[in-house]
Formats: sequence, structure tokens, C-alpha cells
Amino acid sequence: MLISDYHVHSEFSGDSTEKLENIIKRAKELGLQEIAITDHYDYDMKANHEDFIVDLKNYVPKILELKDMNKKELDIKLGIEFGMQGHLGDHARKILNAYPFDYVLSSVHSIETIDISLPEYFKGKTPLEAHRRYFESVLENINTYDDFSVCSHLDFVTRYGGNDYRHMDYKKNWDLIEAILKKLISMNRGIEINTSGFRYGENRFYPCEDIVKEYYRLGGEILTIGSDAHRAEHIAMDFSKVYDFLESIGVKYISSFNKKEVTFKKLK
Repeated sequence: MLISDYHVHSEFSGDSTEKLENIIKRAKELGLQEIAITDHYDYDMKANHEDFIVDLKNYVPKILELKDMNKKELDIKLGIEFGMQGHLGDHARKILNAYPFDYVLSSVHSIETIDISLPEYFKGKTPLEAHRRYFESVLENINTYDDFSVCSHLDFVTRYGGNDYRHMDYKKNWDLIEAILKKLISMNRGIEINTSGFRYGENRFYPCEDIVKEYYRLGGEILTIGSDAHRAEHIAMDFSKVYDFLESIGVKYISSFNKKEVTFKKLK
């Protein structure tokens, strides 16, 4: 049984052209109980692609309209994927407090304003240096701004940089990973399990199984599952793998959000 997909992008996101109506139709076909539309807001980012700052003045009313229209069949969450950087704390507070978001993903898409998908980020860095700087940035960000729901796709930096950067030495980064997880738990914040790694050829979800296990071992309870879908056909893709994994480590619930307040739903 599918429960929810808490990371889906629509036509309002700079990297998707998928119509919201198609997303909602697909979610209903799959029998989802909930879906969170989480379009990109990446401010002060040097990139070579489309604008990643969602037009909130049009986006928010549209999601709220569809939420009301479909409330008997599907619980649509007003979400956002906020690209956090250490200097954006005040900007995050201004933007994210201005709208009635249900769910906020805190993501690291850029470091010192440089998009981490660009070769520029990796230039002159060894894999260890590139990966450690990423985790340092995650820690800086959650210390800067805490009014988010979950930390998204932790460790997905391996998606970028080419083959030399594809694999991570987790042992040499574990001190930072542990610090991030402990900080999130102390803040009553969660992590997202993002299945897009299967689509991007890494044959895994983000973060890796060991990080999820450690979060749970340390007492973390807030877990969401997201497809990071940019097309309707990718919604809830590979979720059965996550469900089976969570069940194998003893997790019985995943999280649900309404106006940023967390509740829990049985996994099975």
C-alpha cells in the first residue's frame, strides 16, 4: 500500500514541465493518500540552467485551490524545496513565514552560491574534499535556519562530478554525518529518503542505508519518502524498496505534515 510521496516537482519548478493536473491524476491512480508538491526555491545560486525560484505568488494559490478541490480523494500538501545556504537565514525566514506551507524540504543545491552540479564546484577538490565540504554546508545550514520539516536527500552530492566523485568514503565523513543527525534529532527534525538515486544510476536511495540506520538508532523518528519526481510517471517510483528496508530495521511509521506539524502514519 502506497501512503505518500513527499517530494514532487511541477510546472512551477524550473526543471519540470509536468502539469499539476497530471501529477494529481497519477497520484490518484497509484492510490496515494497524500502528495507534497515541493517546487524549487534556490536563491542566490550561480547556475547554468533554468530559474529555480518558484513564483510563489502564483504557485501557492494554485496548490491551495487544488488542495481544496481534491480534498475528498487526495491530501495535497503545500510544500517547497528550499535551497539553503549559510548566509540565507534571514531570507529563509522572510519567504517561508509568508506562506502557509505544510512541508519544507531543506536542501543543499549550492555552496558559496555555486551550484554543486557544476564542474566549477569540484574543480581543484579531491572527492573527499568535495564531499566533506558538502556535509559541512549541511551542518552550517541547519545551524543557521531550523524552521524546516526534513533535511532532503542527504549525501546526494555523489550524483555529480563524474565517475571520480561517484563513490563516497563514508568513514572519513562520518564525524560530520553523525553531527548532522544528532543536531536534527535535537531539533525534532527529520530526514527524507529520496528514491531518485535509482533513476540516476546509483542503485540506491539518498541517504544511504547506513545513514538512515544511524538516524533511527540515535532515536530519530521523523522520516518522509520522496521520489523527487519531475515527471508524473516517476511518482512513488521504487517506494517498495524503501518500505521493505524500513520494515527490516524496525521502523513502523513514516511522517506526515500539516502546516509544518508532524504526525505519523503506519508503514503497513
